[in-house]
Amino acid sequence: MDAATMPRPACAPDAVLQQLECILRSADFDASERNRRFLRYVVQEVLAGRGERIKAYSIATAVFGRDASFDPQTDAIVRIEARRLRRSLERYYLTGGKHDRVWISIPKGAYGARFEAGWPPRAGDSGAERASASPHGPGILVLPFDEDGAPAALTGFTRGFTRHLVVSLTRFTDLLVFGPEAPPCADNDADRHLADSQACSCFDYALRGGTTLSDDHFTVEALLVDARRGRNVWAANFERSLDPAEVFTTRDEVATRIARILAQPYGVIFSDAAQKLEGRRPESLNAQECVMLFHQYWRSPSRESHECVRACLERTVAHDPGYAQTMACLSLVYSDKYQFGPDRQGNGIDPLERALNLAHRAVELAPYSCRPHQALSLALWLSHDHSGSLDELETGRSLNPDDTLILAELGLRHALLAQWPQAVPLLEQCYARNPLQPGRYRLGLALFHYVHGHYDRALVEARKIGMPHTVWGHVLEAIAAAQLRRQDEARAAVQRILAIDPAYADRAAADLLKHDLSLDLIQAILDGLRKVGLSGRDWSAMAGCHLRVAMFRPQSMM
Repeated sequence: MDAATMPRPACAPDAVLQQLECILRSADFDASERNRRFLRYVVQEVLAGRGERIKAYSIATAVFGRDASFDPQTDAIVRIEARRLRRSLERYYLTGGKHDRVWISIPKGAYGARFEAGWPPRAGDSGAERASASPHGPGILVLPFDEDGAPAALTGFTRGFTRHLVVSLTRFTDLLVFGPEAPPCADNDADRHLADSQACSCFDYALRGGTTLSDDHFTVEALLVDARRGRNVWAANFERSLDPAEVFTTRDEVATRIARILAQPYGVIFSDAAQKLEGRRPESLNAQECVMLFHQYWRSPSRESHECVRACLERTVAHDPGYAQTMACLSLVYSDKYQFGPDRQGNGIDPLERALNLAHRAVELAPYSCRPHQALSLALWLSHDHSGSLDELETGRSLNPDDTLILAELGLRHALLAQWPQAVPLLEQCYARNPLQPGRYRLGLALFHYVHGHYDRALVEARKIGMPHTVWGHVLEAIAAAQLRRQDEARAAVQRILAIDPAYADRAAADLLKHDLSLDLIQAILDGLRKVGLSGRDWSAMAGCHLRVAMFRPQSMM
């Protein structure tokens, strides 16, 4: 880059230096000490009018301590650290620096600093790139798997395994997935020949492993590494028989299983990344981390966590309106408020209308991602559009049949309609694949066992629902315990219901209709509530339910 094209300060030098010190002192600027020196160097060089002299060689020798023999063609340290520094600056301006008056950045393709006034960027500048610069999901690099002992008939077996693994991981759109051919840290062909340790440092995670093949069986070893710390996160072996007629089907099944274990909601990557949020302030989280916070809430909701995750997602949606995942998660949060929150609407916002608008926008932005379809499905269900809701979930399942949240949602919707042949296999499958799945979906299994007289199993499932601040798990626990004549347990559950909602006895029928349960399920639950002494004024007979169905549901749904 020559002097004519080098960006010049658009802000007063004193303001830039003050901003530099502000960034370096901030706890929201997570750069290493080396990259802090890197930032100070390039800012001071540009302010001194020497921006055109900033090259990889000058940075390596002046900042990184390389000697005069440094060759940027064989040593990619400057390119790698520049990418890390850009990400640290982006994170800072999405968190603690979001209201700062001076923007310091390092444009891609150069090493000199750029200085601009204000956030958000002005129309016509490089704001489009900046708006999309926040990290949108953990990055995982799939390195080529090694191959040992492949018979001649199975040439290409391991290459196909790696390819299918990349495809299966890519279906999980919460991740940024990169195959071995062209990692994103490669600006040119020279970078593609970096050693594994250097290449992996550009990503959050790296997946590597190998296959061992014989004439009658194969083994896959897989290892997930935290690419930034070099820590082994997960490892497993998979051994399968080799049926010549099913060899590639079996191979792809193992690749799919590995992808599912790692990438599904509440899987290995989620669990590892979630640990890194401990002790962090919600206002310091970026878009990806707010999505992580949402998943924690979805598994264990409470009034306090609801408000925390809502505020986090609202902030990231405002700052990054093109990121569909945060929009979909925020829609689900508003649907939850409509389902389980108080009847009164705060701040004049209709939570269901807000949920619908956010979900529709998320689908427009990312029609091939599962989470927007999940969000739209729930909002449509609460709007009494059963067919539209189920269609959205089927679309999500076609996009990623391994997303257990989609399977769980679909199973629960069929359960609320008492469509047990569809509901039960889906719910059992989702928990078999993912035991850490949110307990809220066990409501469908609890309902199934209750209406079929398996009261002990219904009680077990009700206690696993794990939503202590909402009444539904306690309702199922109370009526199942009563059927088992475990009166003390039933009374304790009733007390928890009344602690949450003292007027629930009078609201029960309306609440069940609000969630669009089948009439048979509503009748069974109301009968059970009578048995535990919760009988309301508005549901003395099933005819009342029919009347309320006519009031709540459109004619097309009748």
